[in-house]
Amino acid sequence: MKVKNIILSFALALPVLAFTSCQTDEDEVFDESSSSRLQQNLDEVKSVLRSAPYGWSFDYYYGNNQAHGGIVMTVKFDSLTCTAASELIPEETTSYYKMTTDQGPVLTFDTYNEVLHSLATPGSGNYEGQNADFEFVVQSATPELVVLKGKRIGNYAYLHPLDKPMLEYLDDVELMEDSIYVATAVGAVGADSVQAAFDYNTKIVTFSYSADTTFSEQRRFVYTDEGLRLYTPVTFAGRSVSEFKYEANNYLFTSVDAAASGFSMNGKMPADYLDYEELLGTYWLHFQRNENDIYVDDSAQVTIEQDVYERSFIMSGVNDNYTIALGYDRGRGCLTWNSQKVCNDDDGNEVWVVATSLAAGGNLLLSTTETGMLTTWNGDRENIELTWTTNEYFSDVYNMNFITDTWCLWRLEPGAAGSLGQILSGPYLFFGRQMVLNYVTSMVKIN
Repeated sequence: MKVKNIILSFALALPVLAFTSCQTDEDEVFDESSSSRLQQNLDEVKSVLRSAPYGWSFDYYYGNNQAHGGIVMTVKFDSLTCTAASELIPEETTSYYKMTTDQGPVLTFDTYNEVLHSLATPGSGNYEGQNADFEFVVQSATPELVVLKGKRIGNYAYLHPLDKPMLEYLDDVELMEDSIYVATAVGAVGADSVQAAFDYNTKIVTFSYSADTTFSEQRRFVYTDEGLRLYTPVTFAGRSVSEFKYEANNYLFTSVDAAASGFSMNGKMPADYLDYEELLGTYWLHFQRNENDIYVDDSAQVTIEQDVYERSFIMSGVNDNYTIALGYDRGRGCLTWNSQKVCNDDDGNEVWVVATSLAAGGNLLLSTTETGMLTTWNGDRENIELTWTTNEYFSDVYNMNFITDTWCLWRLEPGAAGSLGQILSGPYLFFGRQMVLNYVTSMVKIN
């Protein structure tokens, strides 16, 4: 038995050794040709990147599953460096880049560039940055389109050649963003209709299709100088749409995709839409106070002032030590009020106004600034009354019943690193007397 085993083992070893010896030569040949092909791919990609005389628009999405949405960047390549700008940082900044390989060509922005790295840079209380990439695996590259995929987060990014200087393009993108504010748009496919509902704060558009009641698809989008472009195409009735031109004078979206030639959608405004200027003024804010566990109606005067035109407001009158930031939803024509840091106390800790669900037992959410309220209008321009309702962010995202109806003062460690508990007294109380604004219901305009 032992002899037989030895013989078998020896017999098996011979082919392995012979194969190993032969494979070494083949690997050298294969590696040489593989290396040559990889270098050729790198050279081809680099040639494409340098081929755009004005550079590229850079559709850049960040956050896990594009959770933070998309922004518009621009980037221009030469042999060693790249110059970038963005809608967040509209100044050209130059740094080095390189092409490497990792099972395919990889584009790496390997020296710091504020435009390209700021979202990926860790900060206080934010050790992963904004979950953004600065290294990308090249999926495909042609003079018409370069498709990239982030190495760490995995979001796709897209380079489209520019036909104008980078900063001029970003200026035109800003103008286009200001001109698009319709809440919904409707188009026809034969006898059926397609509807798009826009959320400009999150840059999400939701498509529905009358021929299929189960059809509901969301896409992130970025603005272009002529309209908007989706993160990935949406397909209905055999038509695939990824980009629209927009005509502001008649609220018209027209597909530029060959696969959806002739498809267009007409924008519509909601019936209870209020322009930005109509929301400015002084109001009675209505809420309730707790008197021995009995909730009593109360109110106080606040003033809504301009912050960033058609983007945000400042609400003053709540406390002499801070103001509250309100947003303007351009698609709905309404106010938004989300959880937020309002100031620092004398010890450097953060003072927050936090969305709370009193109806659900006083639950509050410290982990996001997206939870909050929005307004609906009574339809009377002579006597404007705004009703505060939950924005349902928490229930939509986390599938939990969290309805914002109340605001609570809370203290957090610097950088929101940890909770220090509710603010029960001191100089930060609402209207100098309340630690909680219970059951905030409405605002009635005075002037």
